[in-house]
Amino acid sequence: MINQPETRDLLTEARQVLLDSVAPELTGERKYQALMVANAMGMAIRELEQREQGQPEQTDRTVRAFLAERSLKATAGEAEAALARAVRERHLDGADPAVRSVLRNLTEARLRINNPGYLKR
Repeated sequence: MINQPETRDLLTEARQVLLDSVAPELTGERKYQALMVANAMGMAIRELEQREQGQPEQTDRTVRAFLAERSLKATAGEAEAALARAVRERHLDGADPAVRSVLRNLTEARLRINNPGYLKR
């Protein structure tokens, strides 16, 4: 069997080349654009890693269980949207500590992908 690189590995290598070889040669707007692309690639890598660990599914199950405890339904993959709808339609109280905890956990899950450095502060 041929050893094929994983998507994560390809993205990681391409991002490193962009940061180490391409971006230093650029200035101004072009450098900014290259750094934005590198940042987006980093987010994609972290999202792939989260998927490999089953994090999105676990988060979805946790939110669905939370909603079920409150007699609210959500289908697999739709838990965040159902939670948002329940808060928006005032089926859940945003001041409720349990609701705030779920929202905080969802926010932290997003930050682990989009801006992990923020969580370290």
